[in-house]
Amino acid sequence: MDNKPAEKLGESYIKSRLLKYDFEIHSELSYDKDGADFMLTQKLDSDKLHFIRIQSKSRKIKSSTNVRIPKSYIGRNFVLFVYIINEHKEENLFCFLPSDFSIFTEKVSEYTLSITTKKINFLKDNYTFDQDKAEKINAIFAELREKKYISVIIDGIFLQESLIETKKLYAGIWNRDFEEPSLKDLAEKILKYNRFVDHNNDIACYIYISNHHNLEDHILIDPRNSSFNYKGILVKTSITYTSELVAFQIMDDIERFKQSNNILLIANDIIYERFLSDLDVDVKSVIVARLKINERPNEMYVDYKWFDISYPIGLAIGLKPNEL
Repeated sequence: MDNKPAEKLGESYIKSRLLKYDFEIHSELSYDKDGADFMLTQKLDSDKLHFIRIQSKSRKIKSSTNVRIPKSYIGRNFVLFVYIINEHKEENLFCFLPSDFSIFTEKVSEYTLSITTKKINFLKDNYTFDQDKAEKINAIFAELREKKYISVIIDGIFLQESLIETKKLYAGIWNRDFEEPSLKDLAEKILKYNRFVDHNNDIACYIYISNHHNLEDHILIDPRNSSFNYKGILVKTSITYTSELVAFQIMDDIERFKQSNNILLIANDIIYERFLSDLDVDVKSVIVARLKINERPNEMYVDYKWFDISYPIGLAIGLKPNEL
């Protein structure tokens, strides 16, 4: 029996339901690729997009039918739709996310779902494609967008100014001098303000030091001690000395990392303002440090979340949290 008419009917029905929930459909596939009859897509930026592979199955049912899916198809961006039409021309559409394959019978190389007329009500109650399932598919896109790495990028000129101003402020409050912090201690204190999920991946810390300034008079930097552990995560430090404009090199780094990394930016100069405002990324993927104890006329204003760099500096120079 030729099942192609039923398959075409089912795929058209599935696409119409997906369009109802505003999904973007990419149908121009010349062949079944990794289980994809078509794809749902979502733009990441002007050049890149995420996709979810959609496998569509259509069945006419009188008493029972089976659906088989190779194990190799199943992944976090795979969704199975099963369109069922019975002898009374009643239609049902079921949606199975990666976590739903637990109800399938697992074999060596495939998953099998046996669908009977008695089982239809169970499937309707739990796997009907509706608003809830649409939201779960959108949650897959959100997971795909989530960046798995963190880069801490430090403008050495801004850091030097922040160290000087923070020490000056608290010396006046507490009437005492403070120790010079090490770069390692300061990086650890900065990471206390990290709000990104680390996924247990290494964290990269880049610091750009201008040869025209004297940051090393205010912080202890040991190039030999280029990595350390923070809460069980390896933090790798890269130190670059340059006679060029620090900001340009930092902007190059941000452009390079923006698609794969969340960015903790220790910089606050108006030179970055236009660049950051035009940056084609999720606003939640960048956190900026500011020096609020001494706001300056050349301070940048952007829409990203921020924290006050004087707090981690205060902890690094020996102050207790209740002294800040």
